[in-house]
Amino acid sequence: MEQSKAALDFFVLEASDYLERLDLVAQARAGTQPAGDELVRLARAFRGSALMAKQQVMARAAQGLEAATRAIRDGRLAWDERTRGEVVRAVDDCKILLRRVTAPEAGDAQRAEAIGLGLERLAGPSAAAAPRSYLEGVDAGGRAFVGREVAAIASTLDRVARSLTQDPGNREVLQGVGPAMSQLRGVAILNDLPPLADLLAAVDGAVKVVRATPGPVQPEAAGVFDAAAHALARAAREVVDAGRPVAESLEAQGFAAALHRAFVRLGDPVPVELLCPADATSPIVEAGTPPAGGAAPPRLELVSEGEFLAAAAAELGRADLAVVRDLRLFVIGATLKPLIATNGSPLGRALAAFAEAGWWAIGTGAAAAEPERFAEVVSDAASTLQSADRGDEGRIAQLLAAHASRLLLRLPYPPPAPAPAVEIPAAPAPARVAPRTTVRRPIVVTPAEEGGLAASWSAYEELVARCGLTGGSFAEFLGVAPAAPPPRRAEPELVPAAAELPIVPIESLAPTEPDVVPIESLLYDRAGAGGRLRDIRHELDAALAAAGTDRAIRDLLGEVFDLVDIGFHSTR
Repeated sequence: MEQSKAALDFFVLEASDYLERLDLVAQARAGTQPAGDELVRLARAFRGSALMAKQQVMARAAQGLEAATRAIRDGRLAWDERTRGEVVRAVDDCKILLRRVTAPEAGDAQRAEAIGLGLERLAGPSAAAAPRSYLEGVDAGGRAFVGREVAAIASTLDRVARSLTQDPGNREVLQGVGPAMSQLRGVAILNDLPPLADLLAAVDGAVKVVRATPGPVQPEAAGVFDAAAHALARAAREVVDAGRPVAESLEAQGFAAALHRAFVRLGDPVPVELLCPADATSPIVEAGTPPAGGAAPPRLELVSEGEFLAAAAAELGRADLAVVRDLRLFVIGATLKPLIATNGSPLGRALAAFAEAGWWAIGTGAAAAEPERFAEVVSDAASTLQSADRGDEGRIAQLLAAHASRLLLRLPYPPPAPAPAVEIPAAPAPARVAPRTTVRRPIVVTPAEEGGLAASWSAYEELVARCGLTGGSFAEFLGVAPAAPPPRRAEPELVPAAAELPIVPIESLAPTEPDVVPIESLLYDRAGAGGRLRDIRHELDAALAAAGTDRAIRDLLGEVFDLVDIGFHSTR
């Protein structure tokens, strides 16, 4: 397709500006040290502009200019009268060729080739090889375009951070982020420059979270945009200078950490005393009113959410760097958080429960601890949502609730920080009851492998067992002294002489009947039954996988176990 006149005019205007500024810098007196970095930057921008405009003739001449200016900057080419004259003459010849871009003449391609070849010979034998290694993976035009747009986004984010710091209520400033990022949306070259695509996606997610959060913007949220500006500014420089950014730079890691601190990190546990007013007449919590039924979420929106989550889960599974993994987890979390407010119908409440479970897994660090398992659950939930246009609403709600329980029960807690030993003091004995001997020892309580009531009950049973405590009696509860045991009947004391004692076979000393075994020891308790249920599930899944059983059957069995697990841990 023939290039449009408007695009060609824009290239001429842009390239003319680069050549004029190159001519100005090249006027430095011979024997002095010219601004080498500025020479290289302008020559590289001139070449990138030509490549983006598909002007290969001008790009060949610009390649020679870039080689010569790089040799000058690196000190391999002295800035003497000969060098100065060659550079100035080449810039003037490029201006002539640029004026004939709209109406090229015969021999223009040969003239551009002569300009480029002459400057490469002037730069030295390593000049021709330098651009090829320098452009590894991405050409100069792509680098120039990406670097320019990313730097513009970084500048916009810096203004946003400053404005929100000075005026936390000025949310209108966020409206400029979208237009600044529009030029890079859908650009395939970003996938070859990690973590640029993930940085931009995380910025987009941060804007959505801030807009959805009521009240003034918190200082930590404003700091997120400042950290993003620093990360993108460094990436822009590295794309232009080295062809690709450093994937795990300190700035990128700082941006990911700022996202977690400002948006994802869950708050401290709420003391149980705050759940009931101190001056309340009764500490009993009354049952609330169930939410009124409402319309289910639109099926097309559910399908769209499922498609996005499926792609995000696949990208998370391919993340091979920690900073990329954290950024992709935040993007998933920013997508799930608005769904927590979904309510009304059973399907809406199930979707909200899954979104809240996913946000919890990301906020506690459980998703980062096992990203493969988290991606697997999100992918299964995405498949459920994608089938919403043809499935039964009740069935979809049940599946989403099962996926939510998988996130809450199967993902482990992150490794806890070392905690000091907590000593359990002996409780004071009641007034009319003889005190009971209590073993006091340091106890370190660690969270159980699962969350919810099951973890609390398991921790309680473990604590009781390790302390050696026993159950109380009704006498203790009522505050009365236990009844004294009946007196034993006195028996006449017979002490025969040692010689008169008969020899008794040792076999007769063994008890004739076995001790009575309490029936409780033969039954599963709640924690043991739950552990056995999980063991059976893993053994069955491994056996079916080894036998090559169809994946659909294994998924159905997994769903059965999830539903059993939900009913087992349900308190209703």
